[in-house]
Amino acid sequence: MRIRALGIAILSFWIGLTLAMWFAATRSFRTVDRVLNQPAPELTTAVQPIGPDQTRAVFRYLASEINRTLFGAYGWAQIILGALLVLLLWLQTPRDRLGYALAWVMLGLALILSLVVQPWIVSIGRSIAFAPRQPAPPAMARFWMLHGAFTGLDGAKSLAGLGLLLRWILTRQRIPSAS
Repeated sequence: MRIRALGIAILSFWIGLTLAMWFAATRSFRTVDRVLNQPAPELTTAVQPIGPDQTRAVFRYLASEINRTLFGAYGWAQIILGALLVLLLWLQTPRDRLGYALAWVMLGLALILSLVVQPWIVSIGRSIAFAPRQPAPPAMARFWMLHGAFTGLDGAKSLAGLGLLLRWILTRQRIPSAS
């Protein structure tokens, strides 16, 4: 029973972490817009020398860097959680084959996202951070394609985890205890 609870805890934490990241990523740029749409008088005075367009670019760059830092940590956390889940399920006898396969899929997606897609997004994002938006820089299309791929793969990973979690909880699927 403790093994099952540990598996449920790992998956629950992983899914919760993903939801928190999605929230943080979407809120950061909205916060920039909110602050700039209703700036405190002190902010207006402080940024007056650089003007509104440069101020917005600097704040959006800061939001991007915060997101990059968070997503870097998120990636490593996912790899650790995925490895723990795979190890937990590998050690079990008899093995929950579906759970084991889904854990490997989730870990594989976390590895691809963290070690391949996310670094590309960071690189392209930094290269276009201060580029004019009208017309859009040529790399912008690739940036949004990678961003969409990240979101879709992260969503697929999370749905696999949610499916496995629900399977364990609702069907009382027993994660067999170690021999």
